[in-house]
Amino acid sequence: MKMKNPVFLLSIAVMALAACMTPPPRSGDHLVGKQQIIPEESERLQALRNAGKTFPLIVTVPAANDFLSNKVAISVLKMNGGSASADLLLDILRKDSAPAVAVVGKDDALTVATIKAAVRQLNKPTTTTILFAGKPTYVEQLQESMGEAGVPFEGVTFP
Repeated sequence: MKMKNPVFLLSIAVMALAACMTPPPRSGDHLVGKQQIIPEESERLQALRNAGKTFPLIVTVPAANDFLSNKVAISVLKMNGGSASADLLLDILRKDSAPAVAVVGKDDALTVATIKAAVRQLNKPTTTTILFAGKPTYVEQLQESMGEAGVPFEGVTFP
């Protein structure tokens, strides 16, 4: 019996693992304006405020407490998979429902992957600015990719 395409089998295995390793949602996790904010996210929001940024909307990107689970989730997002946070951000960007939205999470790489996944699916211009607070390399990475996509972006270095 001939083995099926190993890349296809690997991608199925990664998606199955991601489904199993996705952290449980926090109370009200995907409701803009009624989200539970954890300390790391709160500190990032404060860094944005300290930099003079205002944002009526916040999208939180829940991260698992282990490195492997977050890496699997990032891989799924890069393979055009989705997440509740990416879908919520995409909806906000499509509706132009606010002048700015802060996207925060305790794992910079996962938050960046979520932002990029939402922007990849965006099929029309938006005036909503994405705000992000994270390590300088991630801020620079997002500045470049959002610039190429034509999406307004402002980043703040944290910590």
